[in-house]
Amino acid sequence: MTTTLTPPSQSPASPTIDTAVESADAAQRADSGAVILDEQAKREVRRAMLAGVAVPGYQVPFGSREMPVARGWGSGGLQATLSLGGSEDTVKVIDQGDEEGVNAVNLRRLIQGSLDCATSADTRESTIIQSRHRIPEDRLDAHQIVVLQVPVSEPLRGVEKSVRECDRMHAEADYSRMWVSIYEDLVTSGVVNKSAGYPVMVNHRYLMAPSPIPRWDIPRLGDAENLTVLSHGRDKKIYCVPPHTHVEPVTFDDVPYEVEYTAGAACGLCGSTDTFMVQSADGRFLCSDVEWCARVRADDVDPDEHRRIAPLDLLPDPAARVGAFDESFLTDPSVLRASQRRAVAEVTPVTAPGEDWSLQVTGLGKVYPARRGSSAVVAAQDVSFDVAPGEALGVIGESGSGKSTVMKCLIGDEFGATGDVRLAAFDEARTNILTLDPNARRQLRVSTLSVVYQDPAAGLDLHISAGGNIADRLTAAGERSYRAIRRRAAELLDRVEVPLDRIDDVVGQFSGGMRQRVQIAKALATDPDVLLLDEPTTGLDASVAAGVLDLLRELIAERNVAVVVVSHDFSVIDALTDRAVVMHRGRIIETGLTDQLFADPHEAYTQRLVAAARR
Repeated sequence: MTTTLTPPSQSPASPTIDTAVESADAAQRADSGAVILDEQAKREVRRAMLAGVAVPGYQVPFGSREMPVARGWGSGGLQATLSLGGSEDTVKVIDQGDEEGVNAVNLRRLIQGSLDCATSADTRESTIIQSRHRIPEDRLDAHQIVVLQVPVSEPLRGVEKSVRECDRMHAEADYSRMWVSIYEDLVTSGVVNKSAGYPVMVNHRYLMAPSPIPRWDIPRLGDAENLTVLSHGRDKKIYCVPPHTHVEPVTFDDVPYEVEYTAGAACGLCGSTDTFMVQSADGRFLCSDVEWCARVRADDVDPDEHRRIAPLDLLPDPAARVGAFDESFLTDPSVLRASQRRAVAEVTPVTAPGEDWSLQVTGLGKVYPARRGSSAVVAAQDVSFDVAPGEALGVIGESGSGKSTVMKCLIGDEFGATGDVRLAAFDEARTNILTLDPNARRQLRVSTLSVVYQDPAAGLDLHISAGGNIADRLTAAGERSYRAIRRRAAELLDRVEVPLDRIDDVVGQFSGGMRQRVQIAKALATDPDVLLLDEPTTGLDASVAAGVLDLLRELIAERNVAVVVVSHDFSVIDALTDRAVVMHRGRIIETGLTDQLFADPHEAYTQRLVAAARR
């Protein structure tokens, strides 16, 4: 891939070109420039940029019509440059490191005609640098702006297809799925496979994927002197990295971030070993930044300065890769079981001040409003109970009795409930969790209150590994050590009797009973104070269900966790719980010790449930 760089004196912007022809071309392009991007559109883009500078890394939508330019020209970058620039600017356009490619030349001519500005191939002379795949090798200063043409604006698109869910994740800084994606890469290949579009955290708050540029350029974004604007024309999104902004690649604490590098590679033209290089068809390595390469050959660079800003401290280190980690615990379960026992023994149960309960429900009610042709439905009314550490409470009733509604209100899947629900481990039981917003309720489900759903697909991602599902819970809780996550996942999967040689198998390949075991392991990953079991064996074969019940019985006995079991099956309640409440038509009609209710039910409705369980 041999590229010839036209010297600046012979570039299309040079005064040596026939001035009459150039003036005519500029006038024609200036006439078309107003059509390409009018002043109203420019104001919309500039407003979005100001918002992007104010909130670094946040995707700001802007209003503008589609640009009438060729596909692949990067309409987002063009809109940003035309909105930012003026006749006093000098613009440099790079396409894959080259200023003389077809796209680069055409874009430069269009920008020059629209803005009546100067252009240059020399980074040092440029005030605006519009790039598709690279940040120039030169150190940029405060008077320069880099505009990146973004092919993919949403960094979460690879892990979440729903636009609404992506918006929620950004709003709540809920980026655990991206961490899981990194975990899965490391498990699969020992390195992170992402190159262009490597995810970064901006100002410790927003996830961003600067998708045009390679990992080599990521360190140049953090604490830079210049402003960087990233723009996506089709999605109409702009986000910015202002000067002196903290930008950090997403990686685990014990897995170092690596830049692209081939040992022994040197540019076949200039001999550089400290630049980002691409491999040509003849096998040679060449500097990606063509202009820099030409200046190195002309002895027109400061090599010491460049070496200071090159990410040489981030070159791959085989000794620090995950393949060098000791994972002998995957073949020696006895080590895991000993550490798991110690971890369980260290868990201290939490009770409310002056009380003996971990969960208290008082006067819980839920009414579904009337719809056309139907009246309001009272799904739950005046439901009250509490659960102590190490105790399991059963909530039993037939379909329509209100038990599932109670569970959904506790989980946070239903809002608008009345009454009072308190957790001893949250705010020392001072706050009614029913009053919390959805984000806070989701945070509770990560740390304090875990759920095992009837359908494992509701609690698991079936497209990732068993270990990845547990990593999802642990990273959401703030764990950032790959080795700690790996070991914790192995401990939990071994405890729920999932073979350790399946830790990296995709959960969608598991049987129903095995999926339920993985879901139980995930629910226990953060040692919750309250565990909710929603019909945990429904849909499983009898023999599989019996095995899951045995496992749950053992886990409840060994952990000081408050457990609520919701089921329509009295045999499940009898097997797992100490006390039980019976619900009918939204109310609790009977309560007592489970064995007493099973042996001597008082209410006719309870008697029918017991009779059904004894058949």
